[in-house]
Amino acid sequence: MSINQGAIIRGDPDLITLGHGTAIRTGATLGIISGGSITMGDKCIVHTGAMILTYSGDIVIGNNVSVNYYTILYGHGGLTIGNNVLIAAHVVVIPSNHIFDSLDVPINEQHERRKGIVIGSDVWIGANATILDGVTVGDGAVIGAGSVVTKDIPPYSINVGNPAKVIRMR
Repeated sequence: MSINQGAIIRGDPDLITLGHGTAIRTGATLGIISGGSITMGDKCIVHTGAMILTYSGDIVIGNNVSVNYYTILYGHGGLTIGNNVLIAAHVVVIPSNHIFDSLDVPINEQHERRKGIVIGSDVWIGANATILDGVTVGDGAVIGAGSVVTKDIPPYSINVGNPAKVIRMR
């Protein structure tokens, strides 16, 4: 494992486990915020500007995962990412959502829903995609650039749009 000088580690570093050959580049952030943990497998890379932040949830990332420039991975309700996953630049993965049912209480004072997100193995997530709470992305799936994933994604499917929809199978 290598953590470049200039990488940012926030919170308790004992709650971060990095596998053999994993690299955290200058300007990338790993943050334990309000608890949770980060576990990354072997041969992963977190590029400059990417942020992996727990917000009390656990983040588990498999082997050979690339987290590209300025991507944000939150942990709130739990985030699990399989092996051999490509995450392009500016992707946002958010395993929580604000509750806004009450009109008498400001939204920022209402609770959050935290179902979590699971991303399978051999997945490619295109630039500027957003994956929202409660979603499972099946093994071998492709998420097109700029897509917003609001529902489960079938294995080996190619998905694009807002909301993301299957356009064909691999």
